[in-house]
Amino acid sequence: MGAIRGEHGRVGPLLVLLVLALLLVAGQEWWLKRQREAPEKVPLPAASPRSRPSQTAAPPIPSHGGQARSTQPGDLPASPHVQALEAILRLIQQEHESEAQAKLVALPPEALSDQRIRNFAAILWNNLGVIQGKARGTAAALPAFKTAVSLNPDDPTARLNLTHAYWELKDPGLTREFLEKTIGMVPNDPLPHLALADLLYDKDDLAGAILHLDHATRHAAQNPDLRAYLELVAAKVTRTEQAEQKFVSRESSHFTVKFDGGEDYAIWHRVLDILEDAYRDIGQRFGYFPSKPVVVALHTRETFQTASGSPVWADGLFDPILGRIKIPTKGALTDEAWLTRVLRHEFVHALLHERTGGQLGAVPTWLNEGLAMQLAGDPWPDLDRIIQGDVQLMALNVLEGSWMGMPANVATVAYLEGNSATLYLIDRYGMEKVREIIGLLATGQPIAAAIHDRLFISYDEFQRRWADNLNEKLRTGKT
Repeated sequence: MGAIRGEHGRVGPLLVLLVLALLLVAGQEWWLKRQREAPEKVPLPAASPRSRPSQTAAPPIPSHGGQARSTQPGDLPASPHVQALEAILRLIQQEHESEAQAKLVALPPEALSDQRIRNFAAILWNNLGVIQGKARGTAAALPAFKTAVSLNPDDPTARLNLTHAYWELKDPGLTREFLEKTIGMVPNDPLPHLALADLLYDKDDLAGAILHLDHATRHAAQNPDLRAYLELVAAKVTRTEQAEQKFVSRESSHFTVKFDGGEDYAIWHRVLDILEDAYRDIGQRFGYFPSKPVVVALHTRETFQTASGSPVWADGLFDPILGRIKIPTKGALTDEAWLTRVLRHEFVHALLHERTGGQLGAVPTWLNEGLAMQLAGDPWPDLDRIIQGDVQLMALNVLEGSWMGMPANVATVAYLEGNSATLYLIDRYGMEKVREIIGLLATGQPIAAAIHDRLFISYDEFQRRWADNLNEKLRTGKT
């Protein structure tokens, strides 16, 4: 997300102290309301708040209908190798994948010189890939799907399975040429259109992306969730194209900055310098660097909100659906500290987004925002520095999803808690453990499982220890 707007997002300590009581009351009222609506969630003991929000509300990507599909093999062709093929077929039906793969690899070259046998073997490889994907994930299925397509390039099922695997794994084999050929074979399937729109958007071809999003939407009639998602993304891309149609671009090694040439020309060079510093500094600390250029769009203050769809309090925003940073430029050159803070904060969101494969919501919001504040060097105080006495914390599992529905004052409490919990996580367990947790979240594990796996304690126990640590600081006056 971005930063709550104060004077360019700065909220002085005196102002914080003056509004803190009101924020705490508002936060606790909101929390108690949530508790009444979801009584199974248990409140934690401990601390309180300060201010500013970031990411746009992002719905989870629904099932796109591209999950791996098997093919009915049909009758075996007459061949001296019928018995070997029958044995492989039985092994696949019984899900003995290792034995089936060994026998497929052992088929003699002369067997595959017969196109009928090649086509049948392609079906067997495809179905083997489906089993491997179910058992061990898409990466395990990729070689089988590639082999199936190499044996029979005209098999639409194997082609779609390979397309899905390439897309999910962000494999370099997912080229425009590959996708256009797939669309030529299965023009009414939404998956290759969606994947091509994704590819074109990454290349900043917004018009091409809109075209294929429109095709994907029209062909998603049987999947209402997918259709709704595609319509949302198409609307956002259309809005982005309209907002940026007169923009010019400048590139550095790791970023593409887009801006209104007349108004923002003096800013883009400084923006690139700040971003390249962030790339080196934050990437080193986190141990991960984005593999492709990050797009940053500079908008005027007047057009920023319309172009980004951001809330009124936002000073900047990382859009996880479109995968780009958007910031307003008014006053950027006169307040370089603000510009640096906002760019570094949003770069952390972009880095986490890529690290988790673009999965929306993979990193819970409290940790996503907490890492953005900690890695960006954001000067937020820890909770123990601005409160006195034990207070009620909102449980972290309430702060995992979108915060966009929160009132701004309650979001302030959420940001302070996310910052505090993340600081405790880093201080107590180290950045290496944080990196490991993010790695597990990238595989689809929920935060509770990832914490248990890496820290050897439950999610609830982590929250209790964090709360106890805050209360101990409050009692002893230690920071």
